[in-house]
Amino acid sequence: MKKFFVISIGLFFINHLFGMSNENIAGKIPFIKKHHSIIVTAKIDDSKKDYFFIIDTGGVTFIDKTVVQELNLKQRGPMAKITTLNLSGYQIKNIFCFTTFDFNIFRGAGIPIHGMIGSNLMERFKVTFDFQKCYVIFSTDTTSLSPSDSGLYFTFRNHPVNNAPIIKFKVNKKIIEGMIDTGQPFPVVLPFEDLEQFKKSNDTDYIRSKGLMIKWPLTTPHCNYLTRLKSCEFGSLKMNNLICIFGEIPPMFSMPLIGTDFLFQFKMIINYPKDEMLLIPNTDSQFEDNQFSVGLNLNLSENNEIFVEGIWENSPADKSNIQVGDQVITFNSRKATPENLIELIEMLRDDHIKTIIFEIKNKKGLKKIKLNKVLLF
Repeated sequence: MKKFFVISIGLFFINHLFGMSNENIAGKIPFIKKHHSIIVTAKIDDSKKDYFFIIDTGGVTFIDKTVVQELNLKQRGPMAKITTLNLSGYQIKNIFCFTTFDFNIFRGAGIPIHGMIGSNLMERFKVTFDFQKCYVIFSTDTTSLSPSDSGLYFTFRNHPVNNAPIIKFKVNKKIIEGMIDTGQPFPVVLPFEDLEQFKKSNDTDYIRSKGLMIKWPLTTPHCNYLTRLKSCEFGSLKMNNLICIFGEIPPMFSMPLIGTDFLFQFKMIINYPKDEMLLIPNTDSQFEDNQFSVGLNLNLSENNEIFVEGIWENSPADKSNIQVGDQVITFNSRKATPENLIELIEMLRDDHIKTIIFEIKNKKGLKKIKLNKVLLF
């Protein structure tokens, strides 16, 4: 833990010392949305090959070890140096990346993931995320943002490990701090250690999972809990019954997380050098106050098989006797493969799709199960 913290602080200073030269003023970079992940295409140094990076405001900057070896990048301990990262023509110079992240967790993304762009790199820029039009702008013009009637303006502090923006908001009238995290899908995640205390102030239903619905690296949780926040306030924006999940978050980052199910409802501008952020609501912003779901979480096994990783208790999946660890063979008469896992996950999340027919394999053999989505609360 201490070693990770020291390395992170070292990376912070390295980026500041070596990262500010020869950059264009602004670059508009298209991205792909895959299961709420933001993925950009990049060329590394003079590579002819394209590489894929996830943009994660709640993470630090990583590169896969195999890419380091493939491109013969210079290494310093657990870090490697990218001289030029070319993002759709926009060049960022002198990037030091950790090489200690296991990118196998993204095997089901549908495309290979080679790296991650975290806040410790984005700290050089004013970064605009347009989630509707699927582009991000990196700009060195860091003129202060203007609070406006059409947007929610925040000042933030930076997390000491990854430099992620941390803003204040209210849950059940209590002011708390949350990290802006484009790396996780749920609107709000609260740490497991706050569960019992939170139950005292949030008199509502809690749904426990069998297995896992979400998991972070370096953690060993046994389950998650799903609930709704009775009241949640982000500046002047007030919501009731916003969906929230409890999870085990790595100790160095253990605090409330604000994820993409919330952030995707805005155009988000993070002015890192000025420690300020603006959320401009989309015209069709919708904040979910319930989950219309069959109650399944699926993942990819080491054998490249799609399996059931988690089930919400008393959901349609739970009542059909699907078990954690069962293998998904087909869905709606289509073979379930690593290549269409993301499509299947999106079907599970799409409220317009009300029924999915699965063929499930376990120790007892094969069985077909028709699951109809219901409101979990």
